[in-house]
Amino acid sequence: MISITEKIKLIELILGITQNSVPILIGIYCNLVDEVIDQIEHLGKKFENLNFMISPPVSEKKPKEIIKSYFENILSSINPKNQIYLMNNPPQFAGNEIEPDLLKDLMEYTNLKGLNDSFYNIKICKSYIQYLNNEFSVFCGMEENYQTFFQLVSLNQRKFCGIVSRISNLVNMCSKLYNFALEDNILEMLQLQEQINDIRKMIYEIKTNKHKEIIGLKYAFLHLYKDLILESNKDVSLITKELPNQIDSISKEKIKAIVNYLLNNKQIYQLYFIGKKDLYQFDEIIKLFSNVDVLVRQGKVKKIQGPYITDINTLYRVNFENSQLVFRFRTSQFFHYENLIKEKLLYPFLDKSLNPNDIDLRKKVKKIVNTKIGSYIFNKEKPPIIPVCNLVYYDETKETIPYLFSVQDYIRGKPLFQLINQYISEGKNLNTSKFLNLFRNLGEHFGHLHEVKFDTFFKNIINIGQKKNISYSEFFENELEQKIQEAKKNQIDFCDEIRKFYKDNIALIEDETEYVILHNNFQSQNIIVKEESGTIKINGIVDFDYWCVGSRAQDFIKIDYWILKPLNNPSFYSAFYDAYSQYSKVNNDFKKKIDLYKLIWLLNEYNLESVLIKKSNQMKTPQISLENYLFEIKAIIESEKLN
Repeated sequence: MISITEKIKLIELILGITQNSVPILIGIYCNLVDEVIDQIEHLGKKFENLNFMISPPVSEKKPKEIIKSYFENILSSINPKNQIYLMNNPPQFAGNEIEPDLLKDLMEYTNLKGLNDSFYNIKICKSYIQYLNNEFSVFCGMEENYQTFFQLVSLNQRKFCGIVSRISNLVNMCSKLYNFALEDNILEMLQLQEQINDIRKMIYEIKTNKHKEIIGLKYAFLHLYKDLILESNKDVSLITKELPNQIDSISKEKIKAIVNYLLNNKQIYQLYFIGKKDLYQFDEIIKLFSNVDVLVRQGKVKKIQGPYITDINTLYRVNFENSQLVFRFRTSQFFHYENLIKEKLLYPFLDKSLNPNDIDLRKKVKKIVNTKIGSYIFNKEKPPIIPVCNLVYYDETKETIPYLFSVQDYIRGKPLFQLINQYISEGKNLNTSKFLNLFRNLGEHFGHLHEVKFDTFFKNIINIGQKKNISYSEFFENELEQKIQEAKKNQIDFCDEIRKFYKDNIALIEDETEYVILHNNFQSQNIIVKEESGTIKINGIVDFDYWCVGSRAQDFIKIDYWILKPLNNPSFYSAFYDAYSQYSKVNNDFKKKIDLYKLIWLLNEYNLESVLIKKSNQMKTPQISLENYLFEIKAIIESEKLN
């Protein structure tokens, strides 16, 4: 039995996902009349148009008179708007049965709309069926007897009855069987019933002591949506941690096999979501993009993998007959940067089709920005200066779906952090020539990217080509002061020391005269590598959602903080910076400048984390990330004193 709090959470989730488009019938199974009434009143006030299914007392066998009084007290006490259905399942509810003559007496209550029968006693079920009409429904809850149940009901009354099924959460067969029953198509009903029984056998008949149906279905869903489940999700982790101990390995493989079979035969309800509210079935997704010529030319869709959730985007990897593509949907409501597919403006700079020194640069930029649908495919004779994927298609109109989205070539390989973690977990040595070469190559790619130079900075790429009314040092100081003021509100008590550190190094910012394209999120998850033939090749650099034009030192923040520092390997550090130094001088002043930009970034991360903690009411809980940010900020300031 789930608590009232859990029921509220479940109802809110369903209403949110379905956008209030699906009727909700929620079960309330208790022993006390007052407890049932309280739950119905509480939920009925909080949510409109709820339907309730109630059972007889659940834990102790009661006489018929007590059961009658139990239901009468409930039905007469609740708001008549609350529609009630009864649940008859004697084996589950202490042997308490709703006898046909009792049901007849209860039908005088106009808010009683139906009964769900477990079908353990066919004679009693026949008696229930006699009460069928347009105001009262009878449902069958025993999956293996749906076909028998419908044949007990005359054809003209079948529209007043229904079926309640667990397995229908997984497969699209029960609704088909119901429709065949309305058509009196006996042969199809028999065939579908056999298929349902076969699936039930595969899913439910597992080696466990109790709750076989629930555990079997949970594992089927776990396998079906394994790409969707996030380990960080607390509710999901409770399920996934328990399941391995509740089900044996043979049963697991059997369930996986039947789920894969059903998927391949398109007999399963696998839903794909884009954002929190937009759910699509496979055929719906195909239809959505059927008018995009470049996608139609890829051939039939063979497989959809995902979603893979990032901070900003929802991603799907789609295998077509002729290609593998990645769909990126901008689903985050908290993306506070330019509202466009940013690769469409970046890529012309990467293959030098667009030059920062073009006389009509502003005009060209505006044209690209205002083009809402398009693509950017690199010419083999004019490749990009760093390895990136083709922008096969993009659409910013929000007409096909309510989000900006792009379609890009799939880059074979894995994120660098996965490869590093794999080596560490397997006890392999990272300090090898192939990793040294990898970091040299990273330095070279970084240098190539920073060869695209501008005569001023652009935090917002939409403004590229416009004249500036503010100096870079003024811009930097405004950014820093804004972060300091926010940090002060978040209880950082050494803001004056931060200001002093900046003033001591202000000349480094004032001397800034060269501005380059910045990836602005250059970390291991955005570097796709593939290990083969004794080398580690960088196959692609991804995620340019934050790219802008600014000081090259700013681009070193994340690779230093998230890659080089955790690895703590001087050889990797030297390999990366030595390679980069072929493109620009890397001296102590440059490294001090990196610290200045890192200071702003750390303050920003500290402020964002503080806001999240306040929203989640966890201020009393020690926050490791906040402490880490504070430690790093202080370390930068203290480094000045040491020097």
